[in-house]
Amino acid sequence: MTIDTFEKRFVKPRSGRTLIVGSRVYGDKLDRRALYKPGNVLGVDMLEGPGVNTVIDMEGCNVERIGTFDHVECLAVLEHSTRPWLLAANLERVMLPGATLFVSVPFCWPIHSYPDDHWRVSPAALAILFPSIEWIERRLVNQTVLEHMKIERHRVEGYPYFPRTETCGFGVKR
Repeated sequence: MTIDTFEKRFVKPRSGRTLIVGSRVYGDKLDRRALYKPGNVLGVDMLEGPGVNTVIDMEGCNVERIGTFDHVECLAVLEHSTRPWLLAANLERVMLPGATLFVSVPFCWPIHSYPDDHWRVSPAALAILFPSIEWIERRLVNQTVLEHMKIERHRVEGYPYFPRTETCGFGVKR
């Protein structure tokens, strides 16, 4: 199962105001704000750039300034947080009761910067990081076989190749 398949099968965002955490668009990355009703979605990131409405450190204590949300997405962000437990707690703080959460974080993937890469998270760790979420689904998902073959051909001799594996979760705030 890929992250796209996980999203199609399990992710049912609650309608209303949506928060996209880590919304800065790099290269051919999708601007996920386009998936939601214009004017009802806020893209936040630590860095200015395309896809970002508000620059904010979501680990900080001033997250109330962005308001509350019915749906939150946090895709490929937690590994870059120096204190992911604070980021997770603040996401729960801005979620309304009944709000939905879609999260993904690498479980197995090379270290990469933005501005740095600190953590890997298992499905069990999601429940610890987000104690107010009733999880509909938490699981490891892999890249496709085709992606694996392309990367395997280009790997550097002497370094092991680990297929990209993400921890994905979708749940509802109690």
